[in-house]
Amino acid sequence: MNRIVIIGGGPAGYVAAITAAQQDKEVILVVDGPLGGTCLNEGCMPTKSLLKSADTYDLVKNAGQMGIRLSPNSIEVDWATVQERKREVISKLVNGIRYLMGKNKIKVIQGRASILSSNRLQIENGNENEVIDASKVIISTGSEPIPLPFAPFDGEWIIHSGHAMSLPAIPDSLLIVGGGVIGCEFASIYSRLGTKVTVIEMGEKLLPGEDDDITSILHDELMNQGVTVHTSTTVKNINSTSKTVFLENGDGKLVEMISDYVLVSIGRRPRVNGIGLEENDIDFSRLGISVDDRMQTSNPSIYACGDVIGGIQLAHVAFHEGRVAALNACGQFAQVNYRAIPRCIYTSPEIASVGLTEKEARQKYGEIKVGEFAFSANGKAVLSNKPVGKVKILVNPQYNEILGFTIVGQHATELIGQGTIMLHAEITADMMEDLVAAHPTLSESIHEALLNVVDQAVHC
Repeated sequence: MNRIVIIGGGPAGYVAAITAAQQDKEVILVVDGPLGGTCLNEGCMPTKSLLKSADTYDLVKNAGQMGIRLSPNSIEVDWATVQERKREVISKLVNGIRYLMGKNKIKVIQGRASILSSNRLQIENGNENEVIDASKVIISTGSEPIPLPFAPFDGEWIIHSGHAMSLPAIPDSLLIVGGGVIGCEFASIYSRLGTKVTVIEMGEKLLPGEDDDITSILHDELMNQGVTVHTSTTVKNINSTSKTVFLENGDGKLVEMISDYVLVSIGRRPRVNGIGLEENDIDFSRLGISVDDRMQTSNPSIYACGDVIGGIQLAHVAFHEGRVAALNACGQFAQVNYRAIPRCIYTSPEIASVGLTEKEARQKYGEIKVGEFAFSANGKAVLSNKPVGKVKILVNPQYNEILGFTIVGQHATELIGQGTIMLHAEITADMMEDLVAAHPTLSESIHEALLNVVDQAVHC
């Protein structure tokens, strides 16, 4: 029998299914929910659809700065149409995955799978149970939002990111608990649509994993968009009856806040319960399933990939891990490569990074070289009326090895692809001195930052 069974149809799962099918294996994909998983249905893609609507509204409101005169009274957000467009985007992409399943002759079974043994699974769908055999099993059950321990999600007032994408109307006020990626993205969406947004972050700054100079740019821009940010502040209690949130700031002062909704975005946890891990000697913890660099678990017949293994919970990482898991399950040899993983934050302005942050680079290498170029000196950014932000490149001075890229500004999530290629290919900074970048483009800023590293900067 050459059957590969995959549990979960998100980014890791459906990529693993297609990869296994391309190796001429019989493939069964078991999904407990819609194809595409969280990313496609209530994560990456619908969030970006809402962000695009917010971007467009923001652009139209500020069209006067570009010489386009509009009546302020005629500009409004049609929330029903925004939601309909989001649903259309999801539907189109889900249908695309469904097409790929058929094209690759992958059998999709709807239901909840649990592992009975190394080569046998049970699938529950309502009152029906089915037992199937497999040569190898790949677990890709994803992750789920973490609630506050004293205030579970009710979907009505205390909400998670999935709920926040489908609110019945644009709220007058929104309190966001957690100033990480998800919290900042929703702050950027709703503040620009007219909501009074407050972000509560228990750390000293927003986006704790990024450098201070980068997060301070976003902090200032969110405040310009009307967002109130409270750092070094914790939620002590929540009263759902009065819709009151009780906070304690860094000085120990207690504060009460009332808001239409409380969006809790304090992280996500792997879905490891109820799939038969303990019964089949598969090592796992609350942080996820333990795997090696081939995505193999402690049970040699079972692999795991994507958010369920913890680690870097990003869709493009899940794509990579799903492919590696499937190739190894099919008898080939493949290893994960986390050297150049881009990190993208779709706020306004966008933030994108790859490799080490400046703090990490200094901790690892000591003295490093830093090259920067501000978008305020870039012609394309200025004429686009988006001069906020910069490119920052970190280099090991001994070998001119590029250690990290960070970009904050317009189209940062697209521009970071250049940095990702450089890190992946192990290109050194001095190799880029005679690069000719097109003018006027935002990409020139990357070249200028590289020139800055090797003391050859022209425009700064």
